[in-house]
Amino acid sequence: MGGGCVGNSFGVYNREPGVIADSLLFNNDNTVFAMRTVKIGDYTVEIYDAIDDLPMMRFHKYNKMLLVDAGIGSDLQDFDTHIEKAMRYARSKTPELAAIELDNMRQNVYFIQTGISPKHLAFAVLVKSINGNPCNDLSDDGLQKVVDMFGDVPIKDLTAQMEAVKKKIDEELQMYFPRLFDDATVKEYYDELRHRTMIMLDAIINGDTEDKRAEIDKITTMLLLYNRPVVFSGSDNMEIQYDKQFENMCLTISQHLHVPEPKKYTVLEYYNAFERIKELLKPRKGNKGGK
Repeated sequence: MGGGCVGNSFGVYNREPGVIADSLLFNNDNTVFAMRTVKIGDYTVEIYDAIDDLPMMRFHKYNKMLLVDAGIGSDLQDFDTHIEKAMRYARSKTPELAAIELDNMRQNVYFIQTGISPKHLAFAVLVKSINGNPCNDLSDDGLQKVVDMFGDVPIKDLTAQMEAVKKKIDEELQMYFPRLFDDATVKEYYDELRHRTMIMLDAIINGDTEDKRAEIDKITTMLLLYNRPVVFSGSDNMEIQYDKQFENMCLTISQHLHVPEPKKYTVLEYYNAFERIKELLKPRKGNKGGK
């Protein structure tokens, strides 16, 4: 299975001078960061949903599964999207990217046939325990076993849990590390999506025209091709690149902060340390070569 980086995987955490140990973040009675315990079907499920508790190794795997879901998908809607994108790439200035889309579509068909859902696997990564039994096997097979346990749960119920957890993690990352996780490209994408919606509404209210159809099609192409397709096959696929990047980041953490085993950090510790490293490496006034 392929994979890749969602967000910047570089960083570590050092409590000085970041968050004070007695602050809200490190208050054990703080319910904002309490781990989520929910009922899913007949199971009592404990889920990592806070960055001060979520182990970085799990977050690393979680990100890979989300990228696979974004780039390949697992259902017929994703299959149709691949076809549409491949056709539009074939008519664009970069027709060679159509081949990558078709290759990803082939992987999508495999997922559909075998019932593999990268999105569900990403959720399984965040499951700490089921009925009190720890879920520590983060291999693809181990995660699939967790997903299979929810086989009788309605998809909409499972999706609701996944979206709630993802939303909370995303909000915390944006709140504590806005320079790393506030993505201006996302805003640009939704601005264009809003523009397209307004043109479509205007066509409904005031009548359709050739110019409006051409503008809608142009924006639709831009939205579909907004992100270049990612290569998920071969010896240098995105999963391999992502894992190598993570290993290099951990080595950098150890080198600059002189700390052992940064892989055991929580997500909060990891990214806070990344910002600490950036501060340490920032040129100081009066240094040779500085302004």
